Amino acid sequence: MPARLPRIRFNPSRAVAPLSQWLAVAATMMACGDFSPVPPAHAEAAPERSSLVSLARLEPASGIIRLASATDDVVDEILIQEGDPVVTDQVLVRLSGHTLREAELEASLLRLERARLESLDVEAQESRLRSIEAELEAARSEVSSQKGLSEKGFTAGREFRDAKLRVQQTEEKVKEAQVMLKRLRADASLSQREAENQVKQAEARVEETLIRSPLEGRVLRINAHPGERVGSHSVLSLGTDGGMMAVGEIHANEIRLVELGQLASFSSAALPEPLGGQVEEIGEMILSNSVLGEDPTAPRGLRVVQVRVRLQPNALAEQLTNLEGQLRIYLEDPGSH
Repeated sequence: MPARLPRIRFNPSRAVAPLSQWLAVAATMMACGDFSPVPPAHAEAAPERSSLVSLARLEPASGIIRLASATDDVVDEILIQEGDPVVTDQVLVRLSGHTLREAELEASLLRLERARLESLDVEAQESRLRSIEAELEAARSEVSSQKGLSEKGFTAGREFRDAKLRVQQTEEKVKEAQVMLKRLRADASLSQREAENQVKQAEARVEETLIRSPLEGRVLRINAHPGERVGSHSVLSLGTDGGMMAVGEIHANEIRLVELGQLASFSSAALPEPLGGQVEEIGEMILSNSVLGEDPTAPRGLRVVQVRVRLQPNALAEQLTNLEGQLRIYLEDPGSH
């Protein structure tokens, strides 16, 4: 049999007395001002933040313009190289369907020329109508002449009746010629409009086989080669020469600290020194972070707002689009300390 544990008896009178004593002591200390939940006056407040740091990447001021083909086709010829300057509407890439589309355009231009020749038929009919109208005028004059001779008894009246018949016949010819002229004019107009529409369609199909530059800038990257089939994916990327931007990803909880015009600096191991800048744009959407740096364990899925900082001109930075680094935004003048 195991040994029995001694019974411990609880005496409420012994426990209540110390508790009442402690309450009395606390009341006395509060009355004398010796006990207060407020920290001592000499305790220092937490220092305010002077700057905000986030990961960022470089991109041209225009952003990265990714050009794609309007049709599913094969690259025939690339007319530029990476780093080349380009101007607006310059042809950068020609697709394999270009030759065929050019031939279709030439055929549509020929149809347009043929449609315009129908205006000659209209002119010929107008000439015939004028001739018939002249005949009608002569026939009416003959009627007037024969009527006078018949009334004076110089003719038996047969010539007068023949003249009236010729007038009626000629009036019918005039009506027929007018209807024919109206139809020829309508046909000529419709044919020309149809041919012009076909030319516009052919020109649009030709343009679909060309990739042009939408802006003045430079080629950042070429993503395709001759012989490759292209569709919706990017064929090449462009950027302007209007300077570089540091695109920082500020946590959504801290975006309230960022204001337009604040000074900033971008630093990276690839640059010999930090680049100064100024906050120019603050995003209006919350996104997931995309700049992760070199740490493979960096958190993903953070809710961030993009902030664009225009950097001071730097030739090396302009060659390093998508370079990742650290962006520091000064919440107050960095020279005030």
